[in-house]
Parts: sequence; structure tokens; C-alpha cells
Amino acid sequence: MKQSISAVGKPHLYPSGEVQAEVPAKLEEQVTAAQVSDLAARLRIIADEPVAARRVALALGGAAERWRNRDYAQRREIVGAIAAAWGWSEALIDESIDALIAPLNRFALDNLVRSVPRRNDVIGLIMPGNIPGAGIHEYAIGLLAGCALMIKTATAEPFFFARFTQTLREVDAEVGERVAVLNWSRERNAITGAFRTSCDWIAAFGNDDTIARLELLKSRGAAETSGARMLQIAFGSRVSGALVSSELAVGPAAIAVADAIARDVSLFEQQGCLSPHHIFVESSRAGVADEFARELAAALERFAKQTPPPRRYGLEEAAAVRRVRESARWRGIGGSAVALMEGEGLGWTVVCDDEASFTVSPGYRTATVSPFADLEDLKRRLAPVAGRIEAFAIGAPRARLESLQAFLTALDIFYICAPGAMQSPPLDWSHGGGAFLHGLTASR
Repeated sequence: MKQSISAVGKPHLYPSGEVQAEVPAKLEEQVTAAQVSDLAARLRIIADEPVAARRVALALGGAAERWRNRDYAQRREIVGAIAAAWGWSEALIDESIDALIAPLNRFALDNLVRSVPRRNDVIGLIMPGNIPGAGIHEYAIGLLAGCALMIKTATAEPFFFARFTQTLREVDAEVGERVAVLNWSRERNAITGAFRTSCDWIAAFGNDDTIARLELLKSRGAAETSGARMLQIAFGSRVSGALVSSELAVGPAAIAVADAIARDVSLFEQQGCLSPHHIFVESSRAGVADEFARELAAALERFAKQTPPPRRYGLEEAAAVRRVRESARWRGIGGSAVALMEGEGLGWTVVCDDEASFTVSPGYRTATVSPFADLEDLKRRLAPVAGRIEAFAIGAPRARLESLQAFLTALDIFYICAPGAMQSPPLDWSHGGGAFLHGLTASR
């Protein structure tokens, strides 16, 4: 008889009005190393009992459909919880969740069923804490493959996956019980060790420091861990950018392109790997990049009126944005070809820098705009982040798209899209070069 894991894996979330800094510690008390091992054993029993992939697709599509409704109670609770914990505006979080959920439509899920290999693994997913819902693509793919998922949420963001999984259980209890969502702090190595040794393989999201720490734990525990139960996939720090051709960089067409890129920059407060940091403008004459930078600044201001920037910033984040501004200001005063545009407070920042190579921003709607003369010049400017570029948006006439896409693909950039679509990659997006799908197809 199938064993239910609902009681052990039941998400725990404080009402949005009670979300405080101590919430992660309270959530952490809900799990022990022994419970993780026991839960994994129950998930393994469930994973061995196949469920039709199309049924999983239907359940995921149904859960996503509920979350598309901004008035859905669980969505409102999560938006309130994140807004209270992080200081982000609810309007911005709503826009961001809309973009996150967009690819999870039933048509796309049905199509993905045909290409995902069937497995019965217990997969561990270590989710990041920088943006809500990051990892939703791997969540969906793992379930469609027939696997059971044990999810460790970040202490900074224990909210989204707990509630989304609850919705999945409400739509289809049998599909939903294939997922367990847990939370503990990174300092509790015994629990992380139990998680690591209990899963068939693990996919970890996060910045490079997080991945390095997990790799260290792996090496220390190698003697007691089978080869299959090691850290298999790690998504470290990656960045994204945009390209605007000369035809769309000025005039009426530039307004629509700037509005779309402003949305890409602003969603998730520019904290994810799909958020563009640097916009490169093809320049057939002097001043083209500066003109587009001013259009982008105006577009960021328009977007900020609809989706206000954070009402509070951390000390380090605020200092980082101020450093960008002051550096640009003083370089301009000193005669460099640098112009600074800035919104009220720390709301948004645009630096037009004629000579800059790819510049990684501190986030919070901070972007650099630079001209490039030709594709060789652009390649040179992208060199500092070679191998770490996740996505690029192209604003160009249809006649030029194919050649520009080929250029970026040759640089191992796997997600190329139109401006405005960066935060909604398709379900079969090759995140990190398609590492997760490769993990599913690899034999144990």
C-alpha cells in the first residue's frame, strides 16, 4: 500500500502578517536529520509507483492556472510574506510571479512530456534565496520525468515552493505527495548531509559561494557517500545582457524596445540569472547609445511608477548601488565618456559608458549601456563574462535576427529571446547549458 508523506512533508508557513526575521529559524526547527532520512525513504516508495506523465502535466498546469490569478489566496499570502520579509513592493512581486508562471501552461507541459526521459529517482533540489520561485522549471521537469522531489528552500525564501506544492496537492493529491518541501539553515551540516546521502542526485542553485560550500561538504563526506548520491549539478552565478541594433536604437521604435528591456531589468529586482545587467547598442554614429540610454532611463521611470522599487535596502546593497553612481559621476566630471541617469532614491540607475566591457551590476534596476561598432567589438566586450552568460535579448529587425542569434549561440549563450521575454524562458530552456535534463538522461 502506498505510504502518504503528507504529514511529514507538510509545508509550514507563518501568516504574512507574522513574517519577521526569525521566521527561518522557526521553520528550521520543523526538521531533523532523522526526519530527512525517513522522508526520503517514503519518497523512494512513492517514486517506485509510476504516475502517468500527462497526469502530472495536467496537475502542474492546474496549479499554475490558480497561481495566475492574482487574487488567489495562497498567492496573496506569499506576495505579502515576501514583501514583508524583503521590503519589495507587492506590485513588483506580482509582476515577477506572472513572468515566472507564464511558461507553465498546459500546452507547453504536454509538449515537454514527449522529450523528458522517464526515471524513478529521488531528486534533491536546493533552491536559491535570491528570487522567489527560481528552480520552478526543474521542479516541473523532475515531476514530469516520474521522479520524487525533496526540496530544501533557502532560509531567505522559504515561502514560494511550500505554498505552490500545497496548491499542487489540492489539484491532485497523488502528484502533490511526490514533493516534500523542507527548510533548514546552511549551518546545520548534519541535516544537509542526511539530505545529500538520501537523494539519488542533487541539483543546487545559488551563487558561487553557495556552490563552493556544497562542494566542500561533498568532498568531506565522499568516503561515506555512494557515487550516485553526490552533488551532480550546480548552477552558480550567471549573468545576462541585451543587444539593440542600430535600426531600433533611436526614434519611435526605441521606446517600445526600452520599455521591454526596462521590464526585464526590473523584474525580481534584477537578482536572477536572467536579469540583464548590460545593454549593448549597435552604433552607426556617435551618440546613439546615449540616446537609447535616455530612453531606457525614461522607461525605468515609467515602470517604477507602476511597480515601485523596494521600500528598504540592505546596507551592502545600498552601498553597492551608490558606488556605481558615484563612480560614474566622478568619471564623467573627469572627462570620461560616461553619463549618469538616476531615479529618485535608489529606484533605478543607468550608466552610459562608451568604453565599458560587460559590467555586472549590483542589481536593483542598475544597468550599463554601451555602444559597439561590430560583432567583433561586441565579442571583445563580452569576454570578461565568457562562459557565464545565461541569456541575451535581441532588439533587431526580423531580417537581422538569424545572424545575431547565430553569433550569440556560438558564444554558448543558450537562451536568446526578444526584449521583455527574458524572465519567462520556455520549459525546455537549457538552464546552465541543459545540465538538469542531462542529469535525467545519464545512467546511474
